[in-house]
Amino acid sequence: MNEVIKNFNLDSIKIKIPKRSKESHKGNFGKVLVYGGSNGMGGAAILASEASLFCGAGLVYLHTHSSNVEASLKRNPEVMAVGINSEYKIVDDMNIILCGPGLKNDKWSDNVFKKSISKKTKNTIILDAGALLFLTKYRDKFCKSDKLILTPHPGEASKLLDISIDDIQSNRPESAKKIAKKYNADVILKGSETIIYSKEDSALFRCSDGGPELSTGGTGDVLAGIISALVAQNLSNIDACILSVAVHARAGKIFREEIGEVGLNASSLIPIARKILNQ
Repeated sequence: MNEVIKNFNLDSIKIKIPKRSKESHKGNFGKVLVYGGSNGMGGAAILASEASLFCGAGLVYLHTHSSNVEASLKRNPEVMAVGINSEYKIVDDMNIILCGPGLKNDKWSDNVFKKSISKKTKNTIILDAGALLFLTKYRDKFCKSDKLILTPHPGEASKLLDISIDDIQSNRPESAKKIAKKYNADVILKGSETIIYSKEDSALFRCSDGGPELSTGGTGDVLAGIISALVAQNLSNIDACILSVAVHARAGKIFREEIGEVGLNASSLIPIARKILNQ
């Protein structure tokens, strides 16, 4: 029997960020820590941290390769960027950890991944991009969160399930479900008509927005940053996933309608997403 898939877009959902009290302060809107940006890959981590900042996280920290710190601070001095090496210590008081943007298959990234999720936590961990490849290597030993969100594209999904990309794409809802079951996680399977699987409700969702304008480097990093910001603002993991995907897709649609399908730079999505969230 086929499972029911709930189609959605920004117009059809009622999920909203909780209204802010007049007495609120930055501590009310979460601490997000982004781990990412190996040498030569700093842009991905900077995009993710910027998206988290612009979409409402109270405090955003970036732990990255030392070569990326200056660029991050020049672009977003509000993001607390720190260069880390093999001797760095885990920060304990974060609400959300986002690991993966700009990690690659090298020793520095391997060490960052292992340390970033080495402690058991009740808080949300979002694994994106390079972290998903390390997850296949270290899942049983290091993944110690019951609040895990995975955000693979089809190529990363194929490695998570050890099957071909064609097999992933032939039944995307079933692929998302299998990843969720295998890794005990909520899953966003990116691509045309992005699929979301909620592990808690065993529910499938499909976004009807989103087009080829989003087929460019960095858009996934922006999505991961948006998710982290919405979880930080006290949305449940699955509501944050659904709203983030809807906002991200709508931001792409706005770009397409105003400019076209060609030439979207991922950073241009961030101010559009901020505007959508404030409407």
